[in-house]
Amino acid sequence: MKKITFLSALALVLTMSLTGCKEDTQPRLDYPTEFQLNTPPFAHQEYIVDEGGYIEFTCSQADYGMGTTPQYQLEVAKPAEGVEDANLTWVPVEYTTTQAKMVIPAEPFSMAVCSAYGWDDPAMADEPVPVKVRCVSRILNAPADENGVSKYDITSNVITLDQVKVYFAVKLPDAIYLIGKPQGWNINDGSMPLYETEIGSRVYKGTYEIKEGEFQFRFYDEIGNWDWYSIGSQNEDATVAITLTDGEYTGPVFYDPATEKAGKGGWQVEGWSGGNVEMTVNLNSMTVVFKKVD
Repeated sequence: MKKITFLSALALVLTMSLTGCKEDTQPRLDYPTEFQLNTPPFAHQEYIVDEGGYIEFTCSQADYGMGTTPQYQLEVAKPAEGVEDANLTWVPVEYTTTQAKMVIPAEPFSMAVCSAYGWDDPAMADEPVPVKVRCVSRILNAPADENGVSKYDITSNVITLDQVKVYFAVKLPDAIYLIGKPQGWNINDGSMPLYETEIGSRVYKGTYEIKEGEFQFRFYDEIGNWDWYSIGSQNEDATVAITLTDGEYTGPVFYDPATEKAGKGGWQVEGWSGGNVEMTVNLNSMTVVFKKVD
């Protein structure tokens, strides 16, 4: 019996050794070291980016060592005398493409330039300005560190557009909309918005007078369709009775924009006597706060 056990163990060790020596023949991407953004023919001329138009760039594919489909995204910066390109403040253009011939819509490009220059008035965009441009190549779903950076990401060389005239375009805070008794349960009426406290925060705030007996509503991320983008007290299409203790209520929010008829529950205060209500909807913590204010 001991002999049989010894032979079995020896066979297992040999099998593991042979398996460990097997050559890994799976194709793998290389970490890229070269990536070129081409200088467009209009780089040294005045180029006008009209509303509704586009601006075009081309690039070479980064040297990943095998055929793949990267995702490209431009970044722009305001030139600064004495500051190296790497140390400029780079603003991503909120548009991605998998095409090496990149046709970028005017709106996200203009929005990025306005942000890079810090413009907050349409008159600031009246004259052409120089703009630095670079491109980032990424492989979707590639392993990344805690900051979202992958070894497969590579940033191109920097090119300079000498005179670019964009139109004034700024990103506005996102909004959700109160839909309910205070506005007649009209799914097409966006007259009671709650705006983000800051762009991209996903925290929405607004204060409205809620008349006597009209504290019954939910919110929508987009208006026009009852069955999608609802933000409510529960998924079931029914109101939930709540109480403002010492003038305030905090509770959960249900919201799933990928699921039809999610978040359809409304909030209701029975016997509401009327008054101004400060509303805060936090889609990060998925909570809502209603506070009665003077």
